[in-house]
Amino acid sequence: MTLHVEILSTGDELLTGQVVDTNSAWLMDRLWDLGVMVRRKTLVGDDRADLDAAIRETTARADLVVMSGGMGPTEDDLTSERVAAVMGVPLELHEPSLRALEERFRRFGRALTPNNEKQARFPRGAEVVPNRFGSAPGFAVRIGRAEVVCFPGVPLEFRGLADEWLLPRLAARLGEVPAGRVLKLFGVPESHADDAMRPLMRDPANADVRFGFRAHWPEVHVKWTVPGPDAAARADRLAAQARAIFGDAVFGEGKEELPALVVARLAARGERVALAESCTGGLVAELLTDVPGASAVLDLGVVAYADAMKEAVLGVPRDVLAAHGAVSEPVARALAEGARRVGRATWGIGITGIAGPTGGTPEKPVGTVHLALAGPSGTSAVERLYRGGRDRIRRTAAHEALNLLRLALRA
Repeated sequence: MTLHVEILSTGDELLTGQVVDTNSAWLMDRLWDLGVMVRRKTLVGDDRADLDAAIRETTARADLVVMSGGMGPTEDDLTSERVAAVMGVPLELHEPSLRALEERFRRFGRALTPNNEKQARFPRGAEVVPNRFGSAPGFAVRIGRAEVVCFPGVPLEFRGLADEWLLPRLAARLGEVPAGRVLKLFGVPESHADDAMRPLMRDPANADVRFGFRAHWPEVHVKWTVPGPDAAARADRLAAQARAIFGDAVFGEGKEELPALVVARLAARGERVALAESCTGGLVAELLTDVPGASAVLDLGVVAYADAMKEAVLGVPRDVLAAHGAVSEPVARALAEGARRVGRATWGIGITGIAGPTGGTPEKPVGTVHLALAGPSGTSAVERLYRGGRDRIRRTAAHEALNLLRLALRA
């Protein structure tokens, strides 16, 4: 069945740039797994007239509207109030929710103030969704053709309630769920990925398949969903065909992430890595240590900005620094080899570059980065010229360093 889904995100903080709306992107991704693509996303501040208009507009078009935010105890938390107003019903106290709030506050040693009771009031007739992740319950109502589901905007609570209540309910409503697959590519521009997938997308046998692309540089994700009773087998065949098209550019599938994949491969091989970072300032170490269990594979991480520290800590020869400059292939190689030697690791990564916005020259412009990987069979190095601002350059370099290690760990 075709389901028209819209997201209505609320809160002044989302419009001022103080907070980024990550809930919508997360929910869109989870809905895609069910074969549902969100038709529209609306973002509204804490204004009664704007909220009323948005609720009326979305419920006039959609079968399901998911609202986030505005469920707290303060004056600008308006979701329950405005949904009730659009429905033309009063707010009513939900005693079980009030008791749950009182118990939660008691456990934390705090008094329940009158404004917190607001979180236990819902439009008459609402289905209340208990919230074990926080204080404010969610609720669901019907307005016109649409089911309206309202969750708190705190990501932990929004995602917890969606996972436990909304998504299973939606899957049951949809019945047969299409088979979805995601291939993750490294360093392939979105336009190139689209062009390479054209033969599969134009194949009449795939006429009922929905393809999609997501640019998350330096990654590009290729997605597809397949309907029908043999959906899983067809989706797997497409995955095999896409892997053949992209080859080594494919680093993962589904929810796999590059840092976790590298950690897992190192652990499986009983190998370890040491890092020598200059322009990335420890970002590679951050990516690896974000993965649980990284201590089993990471021996050493050094941020060596100053040339003197490159020499003193990692043994980069002074004459190499003098002859080639800190941003050069010989120095990147020396950093990787020094990290491997000092950390007594299987692998060593070295990164040096110019992240900007200043420091570039005609010979070495901003974005110039040298990366090296030292391992049991020797040291390899690559030079890159990345585009973008300082943050993009540094993060691209950090991810590329991990990708170089991933490629070396294929065997």
